Amino acid sequence: MSYLVEVAPLQKSPGASTLSYFSSSKIPIGSLVRVPVRKGLVLSIVLSSVDVKHAKSEIRRADFLLKKIRQSDILPVGFSSEIIAALTKTAYYYATPLGALLSSLIPKMISDEAEKLLEAPLTKKHSPAVHTIETLPLQMESEERYGQYRALVRQSFARHSSCMVVVPTHMEIEKVRTELSRGIEDYVYTFSLSGKRSLMKQNWRKALENQHPILLITTSAGALFPRRDVDTMIIERENSRAYRSLTRPYVHFKVLIENICKCAGRQLVLGDSVLSLETLAREKNGEFGENSLIRWRLTAARTTLVDAKAPQSKEGGFEIFSKELKEFMTRALTNSGKLFLFGARKGLAPTTVCGDCGFVLPCLNCGAPVVLHKQGENTIYICHACRERRDSTTTCSYCGSWKLVPLGIGTVEIARQAQLLFPQHTVMVLDKDHAPTDREAMKIAQKFKDEGGILVGTEMAFFHIESTPYSALVSTDSLFSIPDFGIHERIFYLVSRLRELTKTESLIQTRNIGKQVLAWASQGNIIDFYQSEVEERKALLYPPFSVFIKVNTLHKDSRESLLKLKEDLSHFNPDLFNDSLIIRLPKESWPDAELVSKLSLLGPLFSIKVNPESIL
Repeated sequence: MSYLVEVAPLQKSPGASTLSYFSSSKIPIGSLVRVPVRKGLVLSIVLSSVDVKHAKSEIRRADFLLKKIRQSDILPVGFSSEIIAALTKTAYYYATPLGALLSSLIPKMISDEAEKLLEAPLTKKHSPAVHTIETLPLQMESEERYGQYRALVRQSFARHSSCMVVVPTHMEIEKVRTELSRGIEDYVYTFSLSGKRSLMKQNWRKALENQHPILLITTSAGALFPRRDVDTMIIERENSRAYRSLTRPYVHFKVLIENICKCAGRQLVLGDSVLSLETLAREKNGEFGENSLIRWRLTAARTTLVDAKAPQSKEGGFEIFSKELKEFMTRALTNSGKLFLFGARKGLAPTTVCGDCGFVLPCLNCGAPVVLHKQGENTIYICHACRERRDSTTTCSYCGSWKLVPLGIGTVEIARQAQLLFPQHTVMVLDKDHAPTDREAMKIAQKFKDEGGILVGTEMAFFHIESTPYSALVSTDSLFSIPDFGIHERIFYLVSRLRELTKTESLIQTRNIGKQVLAWASQGNIIDFYQSEVEERKALLYPPFSVFIKVNTLHKDSRESLLKLKEDLSHFNPDLFNDSLIIRLPKESWPDAELVSKLSLLGPLFSIKVNPESIL
């Protein structure tokens, strides 16, 4: 007897979404197989396996000779039908081939030893005794949130089921493990791609083989962990930007995990001090039932909002520290010897404009704004998007003027000015330039913890310092200049994270004192911020009330290619904006079958982002 088998090749680059082969045995759906593609074998996942008697018409229509899957290339492992259903739903939502999605989700260290590190693709799922499968949003500060997580883990164990906590970055794994493992240390495992390969494989195998229910703390790399007794998945720091994949296919892992929970009958928990606006809107609409635990006001450290508009020195020069901030820094260092200064951007100045024509100096390679950095005794422009470097002795790309004016406040300049004010204190910088590796970042954070002084850092510092008695936000004003619909939400979240990190007192310095978002953030007033932001987005039909699809291309004649695509998709009313094709649809209209079909056929020179973080 022969069977027609449809498989999805696990290839990251877009190509054929499915391929067909024949087999002498029926292969369970979800099985992993190695199939001949060109001159090699490609790991693939089985989507269907039907008797050739029922597939004669498909075989006759094929204009090529079907190849055979050898018995030795059928692996005795794979994924459950519920996981395949979740992956299929996610791939359809992001208009990407299922194989490309799965290839990006299965770590190579796992796929290389799939027979040891995955389970058999049983179609009958484990049925955990879940009390409810309603999504549970938890919006509260860390200490209370971890208390709720501990209770949820123990409830899973009591049901003889396992629990998974997903964190945005590997840097948060250890903190979560410390908070949740007390009393259950023998049943807690961690997994990430940043750990030592042999240790991570060992953790994975032990977590899979332990007969007792376990708690797995992992980044999104472990989202497909195959234990069938997992009945609860917790997404910690749900509002983090790190849950968005930076490479093709572009997915938000929250969408994937939610689909897994729906298809596999697991409870989903969304936790953060400030949940994403989308999640809060869904909670307000009653999508999550009556069990939500939402705190609409954060009771973090006392915070002062200071108007720092155009402060002047006695000589008439511009100063980055206002009078109030200088007094605050003096008091903080006197009382505790520790002070954290937050800056939104690396380098000396995040933006350079032409003093004659106002043109923003761009990267000559990718067009993103360049940032002025110190390099030895000289300065240099570096693009944070593509890392291209450019001599600072340059002219305006638009009008040729030499009158280039650095604007904004970067971490290097903050540190330099702080050292001039307090020469007796150590000043350290924690950003990607000064700490390109985790080890270097941890070393700086530990020195700050042990010895005190002044630590200047970007958002990266939030992942490495546990707390600080005093903190100040020197400037987020450059963020307000970003014309993007989600920028206020990001600013509110950054200020909230800074306040949550601070134990005694915090100060927010701004030259945009009229921006209500800063007042609400400094007060921990989530409800007023939410109501204002959601009303504005609803009026303008921005997410979460619509879905944006952003299409870019690597074609040499990119604009011509996008214009042609715009014409082909004209009945979806696309707009060409900054060399990107933007399509906006009502939330309930996506995914649209016709549009998904057309987008999925575009090929590898096009990139597709559904609900991108930015439409710029």
